[in-house]
Amino acid sequence: MRNTIFRIALVTILALCMVGQVFAGGSRQTAGDLPVLRVAVMPWQASLTAVHISEQGWDVENGFKIDISVYPMGAPLLEAMGANLWDIAFIGPAAVFAIANVGLKVVAPVSGASGSVMAFIRPDHPAARIRGQVPGYPNIYGSAETLRGSRVLVPVGSMNHYNVLQWINIFGLGADDIEVVHMDNAASFQAFRVGEGDITAFSSPISYAAEREGWVAGGELLDLNIHLMDYLYANPRTYDRNKELIVKYVTLMYRANEYFNSDLERTSQMLYEWMNNNGLNATMDDARRDIASRPYVTAEQARGSVPGTTMRMIAEFYAEIGTMERERLAGFNNDTMVTEILQQALR
Repeated sequence: MRNTIFRIALVTILALCMVGQVFAGGSRQTAGDLPVLRVAVMPWQASLTAVHISEQGWDVENGFKIDISVYPMGAPLLEAMGANLWDIAFIGPAAVFAIANVGLKVVAPVSGASGSVMAFIRPDHPAARIRGQVPGYPNIYGSAETLRGSRVLVPVGSMNHYNVLQWINIFGLGADDIEVVHMDNAASFQAFRVGEGDITAFSSPISYAAEREGWVAGGELLDLNIHLMDYLYANPRTYDRNKELIVKYVTLMYRANEYFNSDLERTSQMLYEWMNNNGLNATMDDARRDIASRPYVTAEQARGSVPGTTMRMIAEFYAEIGTMERERLAGFNNDTMVTEILQQALR
């Protein structure tokens, strides 16, 4: 059922993209007398801030209205940006290419992103018999010999793809040493379950489901000493006319984050409901693990930071291994890694 819902969502999104191209660049939407800020989210932890702001009515109290649209993963969400269907969004590493290629703007850090991101092998895989071969990585499985030539089932350009590349990189392997088969998360989970592929990778809550299948987390981002951030992004085509609303939103986002951090059990319950209401079969323990391993950023922690720093780190890695053209790194600049929203929101 969940797969069917996701397929319907993808078809609907692509149809809306074609319609959206006609109206791209139009005037700001309104709800009654209030201006509308269109917020694109996915059913994961960072997006919970938008849900809470809307449910509490903080947006209306501050003179605007947020309109939330839910997408199953980063690729269709970015397709929708091309059709001008949202103003701000929560996206994973797929945002790296949109920053470099079309000037997607990074406006504020939201939460930690590395927790629960895991690359998997089956327990009978040769790599599962080798652990801690590389100094400094005691919990990492495998070797160059056992991982070279692996068939990898992941969404190309995703956090999961990045996870696998970082894992094999510590053994001196690169993108050319593996075969990547592009599959969305639901499809790769089912394919791996029936014996296809050698490696797959997931974020929560699917990563927790993979553990319950008995698959071995051969390379987890936190065990690879990689600490990434989730960010709030802005559509470059509507950014200028929405700056005032985005500043208000970011102020409220950090208010929500403080609320989340004040009671982790309550926040875990909220996340559990949010994920399951949007087609993810998560357990309460999954939600607790997410909240514990992906802490929300506070206003004080965000103060003085440069949004997009860890996205630039991912881009540099992709450029190093040839997945991104090195000249695209020039797209990570003051125009895309903006600081003005944070400065105004936190002053």
